[in-house]
Amino acid sequence: MISEYVGEIEELPPDPRIWSGKRYRKYLYHTAQAAIWTSTVYYPIRLLMILLEAQQSWPMWLMLAVEAIFGRLSYQDQRLTVAAGGEPERGPRKRLRLRGSHNLPRVDVLIPCCGEPVSVILDTVRAACTMDYPESQLRVLVLDDGASTQLRDAVSELHSKWPYLFYHTRGRQSGRVFAKAGNLNYALFTVQKDTPPEFCAILDADSIPKPDFLRATLPHLLLSPQTALVTTRQYFDNLPAGDPLSQSRLHFYTCQNAELDRCGRAIDAGSGAVFRRNAIIDVGGYPTFSFSEDWQLSLILRGMGYRTVQVQEPLQFGLVPTSLEGHIAQRNRWHIGHSQQLFTLRPLTSSSIPRHLQWSIACGGLAITLGLVGHVIGYGAVPWLLMSRSLIPASSSFLIKTQVILGLLHVSTMWAYGWLQTAHAGIRGSPFSQLENSWLAGDSLVPQRPLRRLLSRCLTPADFMMLPTLALFLGRTILNARHVVMSH
Repeated sequence: MISEYVGEIEELPPDPRIWSGKRYRKYLYHTAQAAIWTSTVYYPIRLLMILLEAQQSWPMWLMLAVEAIFGRLSYQDQRLTVAAGGEPERGPRKRLRLRGSHNLPRVDVLIPCCGEPVSVILDTVRAACTMDYPESQLRVLVLDDGASTQLRDAVSELHSKWPYLFYHTRGRQSGRVFAKAGNLNYALFTVQKDTPPEFCAILDADSIPKPDFLRATLPHLLLSPQTALVTTRQYFDNLPAGDPLSQSRLHFYTCQNAELDRCGRAIDAGSGAVFRRNAIIDVGGYPTFSFSEDWQLSLILRGMGYRTVQVQEPLQFGLVPTSLEGHIAQRNRWHIGHSQQLFTLRPLTSSSIPRHLQWSIACGGLAITLGLVGHVIGYGAVPWLLMSRSLIPASSSFLIKTQVILGLLHVSTMWAYGWLQTAHAGIRGSPFSQLENSWLAGDSLVPQRPLRRLLSRCLTPADFMMLPTLALFLGRTILNARHVVMSH
């Protein structure tokens, strides 16, 4: 059934910065197919050669394992590209605007907070209250888990200017009662119980929406009744020059989530989401088994048959951590949230989720966690491999030449795919951009604050970010060169 608001939705001209990469789509698709094929051939042959080698050694097995560990993320991206298809017409998503002021749906803007600076929260509140949307159809709800009297008084004062602004709290929680998920569920099941809106928008306490935020996101929900959630790419006001820590998460938003969006399976990765309230109620509200409640909600919605989509255009601007320690703490929470996906198997926390979906989410979290363990092993193994001798079976020149040729073919297709991936997304990237979150795996698995402080004093953020990239690039270059020298 088509929504009654379709007649008032306007399509804007495409953003040339986002649409400029469409001409690379077919090349990206076919290169992804070629890269998948070379991986499928390369690793079994390498494994077979090691098994048949008379003088096996542990560096041979470790070398193959490290190659597979760091090739896995690119391989996953390649499969995602193939699954999304090669037709340029399917993406990126169109720029739409909801026009008019009559007969528009009711929307609640939820701003969960807990201890953030009051001035930062109020900046977001003012921006939310001044969005271009009829006041009679809008409510802005400040959900304060910090129970701040200063914030309560400030919101009460602003209420006289914006009567649709309200302050709510379930008491001081300090993250103890399901953290952000519990705060949002408090709004969905308690605050909105008597006056439920049709749609809800989520803004982090430090995310400033543009005036047309609602008019740009709602059309994607109104045009597709099966779409339950629209997530928006996050932009930031305080990114350091060059983004040395990859805090913008460009690869995720423009390469990975953009491909998921083409399939109607985008991941909500935080602030700036708009959702159909009935759909969230239907799946039991925000999941409370993980810190990454937004990510898990996307998985549940997809598993229950709903569509989730992403809008690329800049509609919100937030803040990134300004210190290396704060950045590591943020990524640490994300990785812990993925490991907590195993808790979805607990019946008390996931009673509304079908059993097969619980297992799917749990296995996905386990795969991500094991991937982090693999990266710890991989980063630690590179120096050992540089000091080792027998890295590949080398009992004959034929074996050496075969492995070198296959290795060059595998690496060249993988790097060609990476280049086309960034060109298609319209961003500047590197061959290791898919590792933007995984290089902190060791700290996430075994937090060591003294070591973290020492590294932050000895290295600049740019140096710290480049360590894994330089190690991998230098390691693979030297190892390949050694193979060629050994063959002579």
